Amino acid sequence: MVKKPLLNVFLILMFVISPDVATAEKIEVGASNIADASIKVSGSLGAESRVVFIHGSPGSKEAYDDYLSHPALQHLELVSVDRPGFGESGRPVETSIEKQAESLMGLLKDGKENWVVGHSLGGPIALQLALLSPDSVNGLLLIASAFDPQLESPKWYNHLTNTLVANWILPDDLLKSNREMMVLDKELEKLAAKDWSPLKMPVVLVHGAEDDLADPGNSLFAKTKLPEAELKMMPDEGHFILWENVPLLVDQINSLVSK
Repeated sequence: MVKKPLLNVFLILMFVISPDVATAEKIEVGASNIADASIKVSGSLGAESRVVFIHGSPGSKEAYDDYLSHPALQHLELVSVDRPGFGESGRPVETSIEKQAESLMGLLKDGKENWVVGHSLGGPIALQLALLSPDSVNGLLLIASAFDPQLESPKWYNHLTNTLVANWILPDDLLKSNREMMVLDKELEKLAAKDWSPLKMPVVLVHGAEDDLADPGNSLFAKTKLPEAELKMMPDEGHFILWENVPLLVDQINSLVSK
């Protein structure tokens, strides 16, 4: 349920137009027909445990800067990636959750423990990535994520953003994000129809009880599909828990990796 849609639109706009001053490293990921992905790498390069961070919509790899630089995570190899169409990715926007996950397969390295963190739309992409290669993913941390197609139908402001007038005045990243949002319910229907039982790895669902962008019911839905998952419903937290409660999520990452 959207309680403050105008405020949310404003916050998203502010996030999209904030300056990006970080540099990028290019690597090949996924199948040979997938273009380069832009990533940031930090922590202990060559460490046994790699943490892959997948951002939401809109967003970029810089969404996880607080985590890549956090002292308590520097014993891990930390990799944050630009999703197709965002940040410095050389690829067009891709609305298919499965195709996005396929494009990130190259980030799961043989001989390493691969732990995947996803926020918002990054959550279902992280889960799909694990479904594609369950033996390559050691655990999932899914933060304020969307899973229930019944809760993620396009909102009035998505339809407004989809108009010709909006295409003239809104930032490109917001327009690309809206393309994802307009079909998100259909994409989640496809994901929900899959067999999630191969996901035997630890899964932690963290959701703010006051989230008015991705209803907390999304994580409750995921819990019904993954009965063994650990669900943490955080009172007084909203969708931006990723930035507003970094210590909590740093602890969750370290706890997950220690399992």
